[in-house]
Amino acid sequence: MKGISHMARLREIRVVETPVSYSNQRAWAFHPSAHHVRQLLMHFLPTDFVLDGSSLLSVIFGEKPAGEAQCSQALGCTSYYVEDFDIGAYMACSPSEQQERILLELTEVLVRLASNAEAEAVNQAAGRVRDCAFALHIPVRKLWRSSPDKQYRVEVYRCLGPAIGEVWQARLVDKTGKPLAVDGITNTPGYLDRTSHSSKSRWDGALFQIVHTTMNSIVYHFDTARFYT
Repeated sequence: MKGISHMARLREIRVVETPVSYSNQRAWAFHPSAHHVRQLLMHFLPTDFVLDGSSLLSVIFGEKPAGEAQCSQALGCTSYYVEDFDIGAYMACSPSEQQERILLELTEVLVRLASNAEAEAVNQAAGRVRDCAFALHIPVRKLWRSSPDKQYRVEVYRCLGPAIGEVWQARLVDKTGKPLAVDGITNTPGYLDRTSHSSKSRWDGALFQIVHTTMNSIVYHFDTARFYT
């Protein structure tokens, strides 16, 4: 991307609700329904994708507060209002209808803000989200570790989908790659991007452990001792 190499790449797409209509006195929340869609779209965009120089795009659904611009940029964040959007009607739709609607809206916003070259990358990424049926298990290979005796390996996956949002799993396989067990690292469903939470894993005897990036504390362990008996 000549001429824009100095511009920050897009790192996050955020979906929020306008403060005009937001209320916590409801039986549902809007943004969780969009979590897997925005994360999948980011996953399929090129790693060096530059939108408009902002690292964060915040797409705000619903009525715009008086005096607010439809699109504004400050401190590395671009905010864009999608006003023609009935959140109540959206929440009454099926999950499959919801995810397609959100993908369409996010794609339109990105294309409006992008240059021609980047707009093509956006449309290609949206196509890949549909191709995987809005669900994907993404290997987090930096956390994969073989046991000290090389008999087992724990593989870590980031799982995205409409029914689960975002869930992380540990899968134990033997040295031939045969699956032995699957364990949930996080609760189901989940709506938190954990890609920066854990940077390393290790074995302590028969215990597989994942360590928090900044606190250097163990946030997950998988006891494989029963597979040695």
